[in-house]
Amino acid sequence: MPRKKVIRKERGVFEKVPGSEIWWIRYYVDGREHREKVGRQSDAVDLYRIRRADALRGAKMPANMKNKGVKFEEIGKHALEWYIEHGRKDVKNFRIRMNIILKDFGHRVAEEIKPSEIDAWLKKYDWSPATKNCYKNVFGKTFKIAFADGKVSGNPARLVEQRPEKNARLRFLSAEEEAKIREAIDLRCPRHMPELDIALNTGMRKSEQYSLEWGQVSFRRKRILLDETKNGSSREIPMNKTCVKAFEELHADRPHEGRIFQSKYGRDLNDSRAWFDRVVEDAKVSNFTWHALRHTFISRLVMAGVDLRTAQELAGHKTISMTVRYAHLAPEHNQAAIEKLDPKIR
Repeated sequence: MPRKKVIRKERGVFEKVPGSEIWWIRYYVDGREHREKVGRQSDAVDLYRIRRADALRGAKMPANMKNKGVKFEEIGKHALEWYIEHGRKDVKNFRIRMNIILKDFGHRVAEEIKPSEIDAWLKKYDWSPATKNCYKNVFGKTFKIAFADGKVSGNPARLVEQRPEKNARLRFLSAEEEAKIREAIDLRCPRHMPELDIALNTGMRKSEQYSLEWGQVSFRRKRILLDETKNGSSREIPMNKTCVKAFEELHADRPHEGRIFQSKYGRDLNDSRAWFDRVVEDAKVSNFTWHALRHTFISRLVMAGVDLRTAQELAGHKTISMTVRYAHLAPEHNQAAIEKLDPKIR
């Protein structure tokens, strides 16, 4: 069993009610005692060290935290500024979710927001578990940044239970559905066919594909370089013949600088929404989104006998656990593995 993390005792950190697991800090400035309610012991230790260091260097200490009155709107806007300054790729989604949260919590004093209130707020929306977890993470990151700046004394979002996400069903495209979608593209917008081919043969995320520029595509090496992925790291994607042909068609038609994928008016496309949703509707393919093309890419790799470790690398999954979700598509691999235990016939 893993050892339980032991937190070193600090002189000014204490439980006001023993066993309550609600920790306080006590420190002195100019002979005057200050007390602050924090929450978790580790958070209390961190805040105590910050307060003690501030006192030693003569920094102005905060007033009674209960009366400080920092609104959630203030720390929310500060968190958004932090995301922009640090160049976070998910800043657009963070801003959208933050604006929704601020409608209900912006006027509230941040210190007075309880974990139960965040949990109740998430419950009232008919969102998927994954979406609720995303909003919980916005709360958590906002309080974490504010805590580091000494604006709050704890992070209530850390005590909100993570919703279990059910990823049992992976939607991928059948050969018949693909034929219908291709037919619909031919009729409505044939110039977008290369985009479909590239998606099905690289498995790139939508944001990765639609931010591509020609400098990232090497026809000589048959490689696509993604400078920064969802995981924050760069990776190379090999191109097969179908993918190379699709890019060659695009380059012959649009050998311009900047984004590869453009509309018929020559404007950069940020995603496929303008045409793909209509095509899927025309093809009468139900419950299918652009992201399912990525599932199709990985599913077809596994069904073609590609091992999971290679599939993980090609998909750009950070952990193998993400790729293992597709393992059921290749049951013959399990059969072949177990048969290796049979004694060899001499």
